[in-house]
Amino acid sequence: MLRSSVRSLFIALACLASFALSSTSARAATCRIEPFGDSITQGYGSTVGGYRYTLVTWPPLVGGSPLSIRMVGAQVDTTFPGLVAANQHHHSGVPGWRNDQLAAAAALQPPYAVLPGGQAPNIVLVHAGTNDIHQGANASTAAFRLQQLLVNLSTKYPSSKLIVAKIIPFGPQPEHVVRNQVVVQYNAAIPGIVTNLNAFYPPSNPKFFIADMHAYFPTNHLWPDGIHPTDNGYYEMGVRWSMSIQAIADLAGC
Repeated sequence: MLRSSVRSLFIALACLASFALSSTSARAATCRIEPFGDSITQGYGSTVGGYRYTLVTWPPLVGGSPLSIRMVGAQVDTTFPGLVAANQHHHSGVPGWRNDQLAAAAALQPPYAVLPGGQAPNIVLVHAGTNDIHQGANASTAAFRLQQLLVNLSTKYPSSKLIVAKIIPFGPQPEHVVRNQVVVQYNAAIPGIVTNLNAFYPPSNPKFFIADMHAYFPTNHLWPDGIHPTDNGYYEMGVRWSMSIQAIADLAGC
């Protein structure tokens, strides 16, 4: 797990290499994080709250101090008592939803409420596409839907940063062999999507970033369904998200 986390740090820093350093005063006192996606975002199969639990129990270090984070979103999820007790039980993960369904939700007029407080997130974490592929979409279709999802989210949140995940692999079960091939193709399309969307923003202030959840992901940390992580797998995801959030907040504020 340590090896994969270190590698993911290099990945996160590489995608931020062109980012300009801004002042410490640019950082918000609390960083509002909206996890956006499907059942993996919701934390299905976890006993504690998926990767969201890792984020709120191990917050990023920014300038040597913990960055206070607040989970926000459209869902008020009481599944995980620890997150409820910490008032960190909001997210925008809907089990079973594909990229096109998530894109439609992001484009709702008027938009759904972002709870708590109604304020836009500083950073949106997008892990989406697993259901598209599981339900038979090819990589091109899933990637096209992802691009529309990102466009809709960027329109909804003009001041927010979006971190887009290269999605985790399916398990090694025979029924997932073809799906894993599609996952590789889908993930390979994401850097091009991010580059094209960032072309609309100043090079010193990009809006879209990539977190690689796929490379070296330990598939032995998936449940027997070969889709959802165990708590160890979600911890791995949380570490990778945390590194990306930390890098953005260190360099540009949150």
